[in-house]
Amino acid sequence: MNKNLENPLEKHYTPKFLLEDLNSLVKEFAPNPTEFLENSAGAGFMIDYLKEQYPNTPIIAYDIYNETKREDIKECNYLKEKIDYKEGRIAFINPPFTKGLKFAYKSLEECDYCFAILSKNSLINIDYDKYYLLKAHYWKMVDFGSCKVDVILYALRKKKEGDTYE
Repeated sequence: MNKNLENPLEKHYTPKFLLEDLNSLVKEFAPNPTEFLENSAGAGFMIDYLKEQYPNTPIIAYDIYNETKREDIKECNYLKEKIDYKEGRIAFINPPFTKGLKFAYKSLEECDYCFAILSKNSLINIDYDKYYLLKAHYWKMVDFGSCKVDVILYALRKKKEGDTYE
């Protein structure tokens, strides 16, 4: 059966070890965020993790379907939602892999950095003329409960003058 028919919203919940690794990238590149953006919140596991790690940092969260009816998740189509840029805000996301780069690129219009869990195929599809890959961590065959996939944890920002890859 087509996996997208089994899980039409492509929801795969994030294992804690990936959250910890993604947070290591936050600590390396943006250790003092003013706010977090979670643009595909699902059941809110990433929100709960961020609240534990950064209890005094606000979190804005969105999901196309607020399955848990949490008050801290706004139900909407994030890709169509108008969100103003805020200095110091960072995206901490595990978006649907089929639209992962769209979620990452949009978040970089609203945030200074994007820390994302994306498919390994995203690496070759990043628009390197506009976005700068600070670091990537590769994880092989991660068990998301409903599937096992290779993923890459990305630390991204908009490209600045002088950014080069060695």
